[in-house]
Parts: sequence; C-alpha cells; structure tokens
Amino acid sequence: MMMETILSRSLRLMFSGGVALSIGLLAQPAFAQQVTDTPTDTTAAQPIQRVEITGSSIKRIQKEGALPVQVLTAADIKKTGATSVTDLIQNLPAMQGFATASTSVNGGGGGVTTAALHSLASQYTLVLLDGVRVATQGGAVNLESIPLDAIERVEILTDGASALYGSDAIAGVVNFILKKNKTDGDAYLTGQDPQHSGGRSWSAGVSKGFGDLDKDNFNVLLSYSHDTQKALEATQRSFSAQGGLIPFTANGKNYLFNQSSINSPIANLDIISAAPNDPTGANASEAIINPYALANAGSCGSNPNSYAHSTQCRFNYAATVQDIPSSTRDSGLAKATFKIDENTTAWATMMVSRYAMTAQYAASAQPFAINSTNLAGVNSTAYPNLFATYVQPYLNATGTVITGQNGGGVTAYYRTVAMGGRTDDYQTDAHHFSAGITSTAIPGWDLNAVVTLSNSVLKDTAAGGYGNFNEFNALVLSGAYDPVMNTGGASLQAAEITGQLLNKTTSNDNSIKVGAQHNLFEMPGGTSIISLGADFNHVSLQESYDPLQLASSGYASAPSGTNAVLGGTTAQVPFDASRNNVGLFGEWLLPLAKTLEGNIAGRYDSYSKVYSGYVFQTPALGGAQLSNADLGDTFSKATYKLSLRFTPTDTLLLRASYGTGFKAPSLGDIAATPTYAGSTAGSYSCPFPATPASCAGGLANPVQYDLLAGGNSASGSGGLKAENSKQWTLGFRVEPGFGLTAGADLWNVQIKDQVLGAGIPEATGFASPQTYSYLFTNPYTDPVGHYTTIGYSLVPLNGGVANYQGIDWDFAEKLKTPVGPLSLAWNGTYMMKQNYTFQQNGPVLTDLGAFGPDNSVVFRVQMHAIASLTTGNFTNSLTANYKSGYHDESYLAGTGAVKVVNADGSTTAVDYTGQVGSYTTFDWQGRYDYSKVLNFTAGIKNLFDKNPPLSLVNAGGGNQVGYDGRYADPLGRAFYLTGHYHF
Repeated sequence: MMMETILSRSLRLMFSGGVALSIGLLAQPAFAQQVTDTPTDTTAAQPIQRVEITGSSIKRIQKEGALPVQVLTAADIKKTGATSVTDLIQNLPAMQGFATASTSVNGGGGGVTTAALHSLASQYTLVLLDGVRVATQGGAVNLESIPLDAIERVEILTDGASALYGSDAIAGVVNFILKKNKTDGDAYLTGQDPQHSGGRSWSAGVSKGFGDLDKDNFNVLLSYSHDTQKALEATQRSFSAQGGLIPFTANGKNYLFNQSSINSPIANLDIISAAPNDPTGANASEAIINPYALANAGSCGSNPNSYAHSTQCRFNYAATVQDIPSSTRDSGLAKATFKIDENTTAWATMMVSRYAMTAQYAASAQPFAINSTNLAGVNSTAYPNLFATYVQPYLNATGTVITGQNGGGVTAYYRTVAMGGRTDDYQTDAHHFSAGITSTAIPGWDLNAVVTLSNSVLKDTAAGGYGNFNEFNALVLSGAYDPVMNTGGASLQAAEITGQLLNKTTSNDNSIKVGAQHNLFEMPGGTSIISLGADFNHVSLQESYDPLQLASSGYASAPSGTNAVLGGTTAQVPFDASRNNVGLFGEWLLPLAKTLEGNIAGRYDSYSKVYSGYVFQTPALGGAQLSNADLGDTFSKATYKLSLRFTPTDTLLLRASYGTGFKAPSLGDIAATPTYAGSTAGSYSCPFPATPASCAGGLANPVQYDLLAGGNSASGSGGLKAENSKQWTLGFRVEPGFGLTAGADLWNVQIKDQVLGAGIPEATGFASPQTYSYLFTNPYTDPVGHYTTIGYSLVPLNGGVANYQGIDWDFAEKLKTPVGPLSLAWNGTYMMKQNYTFQQNGPVLTDLGAFGPDNSVVFRVQMHAIASLTTGNFTNSLTANYKSGYHDESYLAGTGAVKVVNADGSTTAVDYTGQVGSYTTFDWQGRYDYSKVLNFTAGIKNLFDKNPPLSLVNAGGGNQVGYDGRYADPLGRAFYLTGHYHF
C-alpha cells in the first residue's frame, strides 16, 4: 500500500508540473514468443523470416511459439539505465541466487558475477552468446566479460531446457543476441555520479557496420566499449561506516550488535594453563589477556577501529572494507557474415574482453602459536622471545603452567593492520570465437553447423596487505617488529608482498554442433517440422599458484620449507582437469489443430570421467602425487520435454510444459584436492571440549577455526551422483485489446540428489558437531600460524531433494492521452516454495523469506512497476523496484553477538532474530531526441535516496556489515547522463 501511495503521488506530481512521464517495459514476455524490434503500429508489409527462438531448435515464423520467453530489446535495455550486463540481468524480478560484485570484496569472488533464475544457484542457469556456450568461471559464466554495447537483445527462457541444451539448463537459459547486419554506426558516452561521495562511473562505446548482407552479400560489424567504476568505501555510507559495531532499536528496545574480531593489531594472548600439580590440564583455566592494554591503563592504541572489551582489544574490521570495488572493462567485438550463394550463409564472431577489478578488504587475521621453545616436530618457530616477554610473567604471577601440546596452550590473535588492508588486482580475459554455416542447398532441409572456442583466464595478483610469513617471522624473532605491542610497524614493509602473481585460473569450453531441420508433412494446424542435432563439448579447467601459495600443503607438489602467504591463499596444490560430453537431441513440432500445437523434445547426454593431471594421496591432508587418472564416474541420461500451446481465441493463449533434466557434478566437485581454505566466517565455541588443546582457546570464548575444501574423487557407490530434475509450467497470455496484454506462469522445479558443492555449511556443522563429526579434522595444524586447531571440511556431497515453485507475471497497458502515448507495466515473481535437505531423509530446510542454513535468502516477492509517457521529443520514465522483507540471521545469546542495552547502560546477551524490512526504490529517466541522429538521456537512480535495510548478516557476500551487499545497492541516489550519436 505504501509503495502504491508513493507511486501515485509521484505520478500526480509529475503530471501537475507538466512533465511528460514515460514508462519502458523492462522484460516484456513476448506473446507466443514474438521477437521483433518492429514498432507495433507499423503497417507496411514485412517479409516473413524464420528465426530460432531460445528454448527451441526449430526456426519458425516469429509469431509462433509456446514457452515463457522474456525478451529485452535494445530499446528496453536503454530504458533501464543499466551500465553493464550485470546491472541489467541481476535486476530482473525472476533473478535470484546469483553472485554479485560484492562477493569479490572479501577476496573470493574474483570479479565474477553470474545469472541465476528462480533462486536456483548460478550453475543451473545456462548463459549463451548468440545461442552458443561461453567458457565459465567457477561453474558459471562471468557476466562482466560480456559487453552490453554489443547486445541487440536478450532472450530469457524461464523454464527448464535440459532436453535441448544439456545438463546446465535446469532453471532456464539467458541468451545474449549480438548485433548483426548493421550498416550504420553508433557512439555513446555515459557518466554516473552518486549524490554522496564515492562510486562514480562512466562508460563509452562505438560500433559500426559495413556492407549490406542482402545487397553486398556480406556484413561486418565492429564494436568497442570501455567502462570504469570507482570504488565506494564502507566509510562513505552511513549504513556501513559503523562496521561491525551497530547500535539499533527494534521492538521498542535498544540493542548493540558486535561483530568485531578478537584478531587485533595489538595481539591478544589466549592462555590455557593449570596448576603445577595438574600437568594433564584436567582442571585447566583459560584467560585472554592483552599485555598492551595492561601496560597502558586499558588503552588499545590509536587505531580508531581498535577498542577495549573486557581484558581484550577487539578490532572493528568491517569498517575498513569497500562496499563496491573499483573496476574497468574493455570489450571488443567483430562479427562477419557472408552470403556464399542464395542457399548458404557463413558467419564468424570474435569477442574479446578484459575486466580488471581492484578489491580491498580487511587486513589479514592471522593467529599464531607461542611457546617457550620451537615446536616439537614442526619446522617452525614459536617465538620464544614473545613467550619470555609476555607469557612467562603471567604464569609467574598466577602460579600456573601451560597445558596442551605443540603450543596449543598459547595462541596469539593478531591482525596485520600495519601492512594495510589486503588488496587484490583481479583480471579476467575472455576470448570467444564461434563460426558457423547455414544452408538450404539440399531441398527440404535446413542444415547448420557451429564451431565454438571459448576461453576465460582469471589472474589474481597481490596489490598490497599480504605478507611473506618467513620474513614476518624473522622480523618478530629479531625484535624489529613486536606484534603484541605493535611496535616497529614500518619494518613490516620488508615482509609485504606486492605485485606477485597469487594464482591463475584458465577455463576452456570448446564445442562442435551440427543440426538439420526438415518439414515432414501437413497436419490440421500446419506443417509438422522435425529438428535433429548432435554436439560435442570438451571442457577443461586449470589452476596454477605461486610457489609461496603451494608451500605447507603437505602434498608432494609443495616446495621445500614451511613458508606461506600471510593473509592469503596458502597450502594449495595445482589443478588440471578436463572432461568430454557428447549429446544427441531432437525436437518435433506437431500442429495438431489451428488452435492446438504440441512439441516434443528429447536429448541423450554422455559424460566421460574427469581426467585429472594432479592426483594426490590425502592422508592427514598431505601425501604423495599419484599418476594422472580418470576420477569419479561416467554419467549418461536421456531427458525429454513436452509442451502444449492452445489458442482458443485470437486474444488468449494457454500453455503448459513438462520436462526432465539432469546435471553432472562439476570438474572441481570431483577432482579438486582437499586443501586449506582459510578461516571460518563465524566464531564458535569449542565443538569438542574433551580435546581443549585442539580448540586453541575456544573453551569458553568463541573463536574462528580452519576450513578445508576439496572434491570427491571417489567412484562407484562412494562417488558423487548426477542430479536429476523434473519441471513443469502452466501459463496463459491474454490480449483483449485496448492496448492491454497480461500473462502469468506457474512453474515448479524439483531436484533430487542435489550436489552441495560447498558441502554442509559451517554454521550447521558446528551446531551439530557430533552429527557431522566426519567433517572435522581434530587436531589440525594451521599451515600458516602452525598452531593447533580444528579443521572443518567443505566436501561436495549429494543432498536430498530440493523444491522450487513460484509464479511469474506481467501486465502491460498502452493508452493514448491528450499529451502523448502512455504505457504502464508491472511484472514480478512470487516464490511459493523453496526448500531443500542436506542429506537423504534429512530435515527440510528453507531460505524462503529468511536467512537460511546455507547462508542465502530467497525473496518471496520481487517486482517492478513502470510507467511511461512520451510528449513530442521528450520521454520520461518512472520505475518502482520492490523486494519483500525477510527474517535475518539468528544469533544465540551464547555468541554474545547481540546484546540488549539495559536502562543503566549495561548490556545483556540475548537470543535475537531480526526482521530485514522490504526494500523499495524509484528510478526516473528522461530522454530528449534532439534529432534523428542525436539524443540525450538523463536519469536518477534511487530517486528518494533510500538506504538499504539493516541486516546483521554474518556470512553475506563480503566483509560488509550493516546491510547485505548481495541484495541491496549501496550507492544511494545517483545521477547519470548519456549522449548517443547515430551515424
């Protein structure tokens, strides 16, 4: 109601001021899959052409079809104000579950952004470029590698299509159609400036076509674009500037949320000790002290993000990060089409892009062990100088002795703030080449063949804030740097890593596809058409690391010594894996009557085992390298899809479909070697209190533990199984006249044996350590700090059953008013069901309207309401964007994360689950057509400068705290201006 009131008032205000209002349709589903850029009021006869529509391999007259395909034309794209493919796709109501740019702020995203339909993860949405596959990063196509300026239109199939495209189209397909047969030229320049500081961006591009395919028998299109995005620091927005210390009010009470870190630039010492007559530590006690604070009347130094908390110094790391990283993109496209003769046409496309992102996040949290002598059996030092200076005086004063083995009794919780925030330079180079030929030389047959070579290379280079651990050790042992008192910080520059290549990931997707189409016979409703085809895919993935990152893994590939990257990826092993896939597919169109049409599609896929160039024994997560081998299992499956289209009248279309699908586990799910994967996102109490030395201080105080990640290379009954899916849709579209069109589709997807690539989430495992004891390595020696802790394994496994169900709807109305044509549009997605299990016959879990056990949220409602009016050369638009609210992450009183503020100012830890409010923003855009060749567009995003709703999420898309960067834009009100020249 509130959104409707604001929209109504805004419309009245704009009309009363004499300002023309215009509304563009963001993603208008084509009636019966109509795909045309021809204005609806054009009366001139157009030549009938057959085109292939996403979701079908049969080329058909444009106004035919049966599946729910949303179409974004070039005009629609311009009206959104989107400056990148990521902005365009991730703002559609049907999109949920994708990876955003904010996930890269924490150093794990690498600048990769993805598409995901209907809350299914990104790996279930197939992204195509001109109908062919593109190389992926992490199992999904990086949208940042696709240039928006080269796109003519986008077709989005919101129904499963495994029966045509293969196993990764369970949720649907996003097909980017490139510009073609252009003889003219276009140039544009766009600048965007937020009202508040930070986050500026601009882009420019030019494209030109040469030769008319129909007249000159050839056409060549060249396109280039450049985009620049400036960084937005957390301190530049009020909702993120507080970092992890957030006072807030809810339900009439005052609370304090504390997500600061025990890892401090002035180290805290966690000491587990016992009386001299209790050497086993049966009655051990734990104390966390901060020698600096003890020597300085409780002060924690001059750093504004350090503060005293009980006997500790805590660090507010979330106040030091970025909300948006800086980035640049350069993209080029060359597309050539040649008409060999009247029956045969050949084409080739080459797209290259470079996306570079610099992401800065918190300084490294690096606990390490302290002991009186070097650790027995470990080739490392345990800083006996620090022990003598800071630990022994405490033991003497308390009359206690250290308990535990290998220094487990003393852990220093330290952060490398003196080196600055960690900064990564990510660079993604994408090269995509495809060439094909179509021919009708054989009477009655349409033949086609396509060859695709697609490559993506992601490089991650240290740009600051990382350290060489051995050099750090030497500085501490020499006394040049003291991490307990944080003195001699300037000396750390000698240990800093800058400009060194951390790792490189190369992905290749090469394919050959052939197809043939033939008119079979006449039926009551028209010609029956059959399409047959086959494709062959070879995919490969390689990951290489700097020698410093390979150290301390324990595997045979590790360099000698125990050095490591301080604050970065370490203890890794190389990865080189590949797999082949052969698919046979067919589709049969059955015009059963003038008003009834059926379609049958089927596919058979066969996947080979994964060939791995690096195979290791894995006892104690370290072992000898074995011979290259085929890992996992082979997978083969026949899938099908049935669809029906009924048009009882010219104004009503009813449609339905039912299909099956399957998805083979990814290369990494099978062939990745288990390795160290950093620290847990959350802090937890000791999961195994019977082994206190392993907990390294987690007896009474929640701390972070180590994560381990890898694949499941087993075969047979112990190996990963393929996922199997069933999906159906029921929908209608109606066009009763008066410019009105409306439609809705009820859809359902069920996935069995869903592969959980990241395994059981850490929060679930630590909440039930006895249930998931097989995922814990206890004890585990941290490969960097060499202290004793516990490792938790994120191992891919088959879950139980996942269910997804919802309704997509759209409404559009075009009216004539005294001042010009007015159009209204409203589209959205309502999620009715989203649930899953982590294991067969396990408890049913959900993210629907709540922060779920897998650390994600599924919005029950996402929608856009858009309005537009054109007067003369002026067009203005107003768009309302809505996301429903949800239950935030829950916190137990034992974590101490949320405390109620009492009347006397004291605080009490409480159980707390917050409610994240609904999020509605408005965008305005005005366009002025100065002439036929020149126009200008101005706009305001987030017109009312609404901040994202408060979220206390602990495991979101990055280090941001105070809002969830996966679901809300932190820019605030932003102004943009575009100039477009047509020549």
